[in-house]
Amino acid sequence: MEDIMVKRNEVDIKETWKLEDLFENDEKFYEELDKTIKKSENFKKTYNEIDSSDKLYKGLKDLSEIYGAMHRLGSFAGISTEVDANDPHPQKRYANFGAKASEINANLAFFDGLLTKIDEKIVNEVRENHKDYDYFLKRALDKKYHILDDAAEEVISKLSPTFDAPYGEYASLRYGDIKVDDIKIDGKNIPLNHNTFEEYYETDKNAEIRRAAFKNYHKALSRYESGNGAIYNTHINNEKILANLRGFDSVIDMLLDYQDIPREIYDNHIDTIMEKLPKHMRKYANILKKVYKLDEMTYADLKLSIDSGFSKEIEIEEARDYIIDGLKVLGEDYVEMLKKAFSDRWIDYAQNEGKRTGAFCDTPYGSHSYIMTTYNKDMSQVMTLAHELGHAGHFENTNKNQDAINTDVSMYFVESPSTANEITMERYLLKNAKDDREKLWVLDTMISKTYYHNFVTHFLEAAFQREVYERIDKGESLTAGDFKEIFGEKLKEFWGEDVKLVEGADLTWMRQPHYYMGLYPYTYSAGLTIGTKVSDKIINGNDKDIKNWREVLNLGSTLSPMDLAKKAGVDMTNTKALEETIEFIGEIIDQIDELCEKLGLYE
Repeated sequence: MEDIMVKRNEVDIKETWKLEDLFENDEKFYEELDKTIKKSENFKKTYNEIDSSDKLYKGLKDLSEIYGAMHRLGSFAGISTEVDANDPHPQKRYANFGAKASEINANLAFFDGLLTKIDEKIVNEVRENHKDYDYFLKRALDKKYHILDDAAEEVISKLSPTFDAPYGEYASLRYGDIKVDDIKIDGKNIPLNHNTFEEYYETDKNAEIRRAAFKNYHKALSRYESGNGAIYNTHINNEKILANLRGFDSVIDMLLDYQDIPREIYDNHIDTIMEKLPKHMRKYANILKKVYKLDEMTYADLKLSIDSGFSKEIEIEEARDYIIDGLKVLGEDYVEMLKKAFSDRWIDYAQNEGKRTGAFCDTPYGSHSYIMTTYNKDMSQVMTLAHELGHAGHFENTNKNQDAINTDVSMYFVESPSTANEITMERYLLKNAKDDREKLWVLDTMISKTYYHNFVTHFLEAAFQREVYERIDKGESLTAGDFKEIFGEKLKEFWGEDVKLVEGADLTWMRQPHYYMGLYPYTYSAGLTIGTKVSDKIINGNDKDIKNWREVLNLGSTLSPMDLAKKAGVDMTNTKALEETIEFIGEIIDQIDELCEKLGLYE
């Protein structure tokens, strides 16, 4: 384990993504950036007034072209910073891009306001004759009460690097500055950093190693909690200022408006999970306690998975074969996309110092997808790859079928294709399990990885985040101590007396970047609810169900998130699908309990 973390320049190039497919070098990148600035300047001059539907349609086409270029430029500048926080070159390039992007956005800022001022007959004519733009233009008209005058919008656009700065500061602090003390077990030194803790030692079967690693990791976080708290407080107060300027009743209302989701659905979602899920997850926590003969079940033990006696290391080539076989039901073209992802270096799965934890997929308009993860040969990582390839499959199809202006899919829906892939993979593995030990292995992966990550980890973030914004909306200014207290209270509410909250548990709020991305956390469980239902249709439905889902992947943001879910056959306007998904989680846990008993794992 000591040799796992190497410098970025020591990594085998085959384990990295081929970023030069996007831009060959910095020269090409800056050349495209300068061209895009000029295009935005011309756009501002050309479309400062619109007097016909033809001109509006042409304007939307030209705007879409700029959006596509911005996506490619932003991806190249942004994702390169995520794989090596210790390399100053990508950081400088990203900062340069941010400054130039603010110029471009400032040049485009007038357009939203213009759309609310021109003759509605012109807008409606384009909506009628060019259906792909109907939802975009509807949303533009809906913004009329929250758009400021052109000068104010331009100033806000120019200040966007300042408003976005807290996320960069958080990433620099966490992945660049925070150093974790090593632990010593039985005279052996075990090196700790973000990656080794989250990818290995947080789930280590040895309680002494696992708990010592948890303790040291959170001690390291505690040394920076005041600074992290100040950064986060700056971010949420920036959002509060913007919400007030735009005339929203609350920050939550503003952020939900970005997603086109009513407040009632958001609140019902969080309240339903907090009411109905804990009993199932507490049962799972007690199963882990019995299987591992723990003296007490602590928060440091929750990332354990059950060793059924089947678990094995899975090389990346085998992971590819699992994924292709499990998802081939989605069609030959989908399989070809999966094969290319592995053969053409779309995936950066190397382990190196300075690389952020977690995983993501970015699909720049006009380019192939880029997936970042850290592969540790565990089945949970196979599921992560299937998940991220679900994002790739979604936006590869969306980008091919829509203009760039119609690829900004609501955050509420965006986790649906990824989680549908994940559950489809797990259903495939379950169907092909050869005995009870393999079956238990798959069922436990579903809970310990897929549902725990989305329905527990991110849900607790969502519950925490809602209270943070509610306090900010009341005029409070929050510190690290407040964030710690709020998160601790949510943990107690969820886990009750079944899990001991050891020192450091309430610092979990420091471990995710999602708070800097709007109301992202709750959308994971929303997306997984849709994904669970869609996966059932993929595995147990018919060719029409699969064809219907493939069509949804082509639609991009031409429909609202609720209509996209409806098109996929899932009604999210009430909590029925969510409650059924929670019951499904409970059923899986019951099966795990029965198999643990049957296999003698409690003895």
